[in-house]
Amino acid sequence: MINHFLSRNVQSRRNSAVLVALLAWHFLAIPQYVIADDAANLTSQLIKSHCVKCHGPEKQEGDVRLDDLPVDVSRDLPRWTRVFDQLRDGIMPPEKEPQIERTRLNTILEWLSERTSHQTMRLPNHGNLIPHHLLFGRPASVRGSTPARLWRLSPDGYNGFVRDVHRGRSDGIVQPFSVIPERGLKNFAELYMIDEPSTEILLRNAQMIVEGQSAHEFKDGKIRSKNDTVGEFVALMDPAIEPTRKQLETAVQTQFRMAIGRKAEADEVDRFISLYEKCATDGDRPAAVKTMLQAVLLRADAMYRYEWGAVDSDSRSQHRMLSPLEIARAVSLAVSDRRESGIMTAATKGELTTKDQVAAHVQRILDDPKIPKPGLLRFFREYFEYHRAPDVFKDKPANRIKHVPHVLVSDTDRLILHLLAVDKDVLRELLTTPLSFVNYNTKVDKTKPDRPLVGVPFDVVPPPDKNPKNKPEYVAGVDAVYGFTEWPKEQPVQLPAEQRLGILMQPSWLVAWSTNFDNDTVRRGRWVRERLLGGTVPDLPIGVVAQVPDEKHRTFRDRLQVTREAKCWKCHQQMDDLGLPFENFDHYGRYRTTETVLDLEATEKNVDAKGKPLGPMMREVALDTTGLIAHSGDDRLDGTVSDPREMVRRLASSDRVRQVFIRHAFRYFLGRNETLADAQTLQDADRAYVESGGSFKALVVSLLTSDSFLLRSRPTQANAQLPGSGDQP
Repeated sequence: MINHFLSRNVQSRRNSAVLVALLAWHFLAIPQYVIADDAANLTSQLIKSHCVKCHGPEKQEGDVRLDDLPVDVSRDLPRWTRVFDQLRDGIMPPEKEPQIERTRLNTILEWLSERTSHQTMRLPNHGNLIPHHLLFGRPASVRGSTPARLWRLSPDGYNGFVRDVHRGRSDGIVQPFSVIPERGLKNFAELYMIDEPSTEILLRNAQMIVEGQSAHEFKDGKIRSKNDTVGEFVALMDPAIEPTRKQLETAVQTQFRMAIGRKAEADEVDRFISLYEKCATDGDRPAAVKTMLQAVLLRADAMYRYEWGAVDSDSRSQHRMLSPLEIARAVSLAVSDRRESGIMTAATKGELTTKDQVAAHVQRILDDPKIPKPGLLRFFREYFEYHRAPDVFKDKPANRIKHVPHVLVSDTDRLILHLLAVDKDVLRELLTTPLSFVNYNTKVDKTKPDRPLVGVPFDVVPPPDKNPKNKPEYVAGVDAVYGFTEWPKEQPVQLPAEQRLGILMQPSWLVAWSTNFDNDTVRRGRWVRERLLGGTVPDLPIGVVAQVPDEKHRTFRDRLQVTREAKCWKCHQQMDDLGLPFENFDHYGRYRTTETVLDLEATEKNVDAKGKPLGPMMREVALDTTGLIAHSGDDRLDGTVSDPREMVRRLASSDRVRQVFIRHAFRYFLGRNETLADAQTLQDADRAYVESGGSFKALVVSLLTSDSFLLRSRPTQANAQLPGSGDQP
């Protein structure tokens, strides 16, 4: 496919072949684990005999197919992990189906445990598997580190890469990478691969980027740059002039600096100039130069972050500190999408060899308002997941209220950025603040709803024209969702304390955790259980389709009683009572004290003189917003709550909730789940947060200067020999 693609473009077939060969050498796949033993065969056999009937090629209950599971567990870890969880918890096979003999089941569970346990640190939403008290309940004695690893650029990181090499432009560039379909935190190392379709897009993007970098015209017999091009590249575009060795070396070094952030080694320069020479034999020297420059953009260390550790570390140690360039790139991409020039310069000077040096640069980046830090807002977006609101389709609400989920997300973005600017007691404020931005800016690019709104001007939108002659399609603007009768003129605005507090009562969060037609108490409660209490809730059993009865004459609380059945309550007791207080709000995020239900008796009587039904009649029922915090791991938290405000206030004051928040920040900034060896890192981060008065900056500095972030376990011999490692061993 790659060769076919290139042959359709301006490059010659010889250039295409050379580029493909280079690509095959430089692009790295994540090492796979080859597994073939008796336990694996037994597992495959039992899946065929017990599972394929309902989860095979012809029938996939619960949209789960298991007949095509690879024997290599690492190739499809999410599905294998789910199989393991369901077998371990006795959920599968169903009671009515033949059961697996206990000895065989134990063999399977042991085999799967061995193969999934060391992998779950790479799998989002599996970080709560380690009991909380083992991380925070006792002094840590083990030095934390992270295994040597590869980390492919995320979609946002690739966008930043394009802006680095394309002078800030991204016109015509296609995103080759997709976001993993996981809930919660996304940017986990090694979860991303480069497949064949992505490779084709990368090849095309590289061609477009180099065409833009070298854009030129001939005027008065001289070659001239066009737009914001790279002078070193334009100088090589005259077909009548043979480039000198020095010019080619300069071009390679310039592309290396922009694409990889370091100087190319002598042997690397030789390789790329050799590529040029092979391609130039066809006579088209500018095309050969472009192929050489494209090849740099396709290097493995342009698309991947190598994290082996510095080669000159103590050979007796089991750990290596990241090299200065590795640290610079890791810190940059932890808070941004692009390499930060100041820390990259420090790395090239041989700095960043001590924690104090790293801490100074991290603090500088966090304090400088001119340095974009979209990674910070993205953490809170992924943590709360309020940015999912536009994905939940909403019919036009009653009373002709304009309801735009994208704008609601923008409001919450503004609130988070405001609280981060203050940077005091951030978590408590996020959960309990009575402040909100209300349609502070509605200039939202609806084609890119996931883009954090950093840098959008703070333009207060004027109140909507409520004259029905001018705006007959609606009566009020989105401000009505918050309960205002007048458009707030000063931002942030104080919301009624008896109605809303914090992010969990923002319309964006409430919409994101609802359905098109109703609230989603179960998922709201699960979010509280996992993100604030650090608990675990098993996935829906394979083959089970959960559905609350559509009985419009009953309240949602009453209809949810179906989950109290013994087979359901084992899991639902972890979620339902935590989500029910949020019934104080409807699925549009509007505050309410009553719920509208069908009045069966009135509907039956609502007929005309001939007995023809005239339609349904509704009635208002007072809401029950009580809930229960139970099995939290903190006795001071457990107990009944009267409404969502009481619940979030109690949660916001909990040490456990704060520490669980620290755990999620760890996962986001380190790109993996925590292990027992990370206890010291987590405790140090918690201490830094508390002693700083709840500063998120202090938390980030602590995490990015920790042993877990800076140290790498020694790479295997196989990894140490991977090509394209630049300054790696």
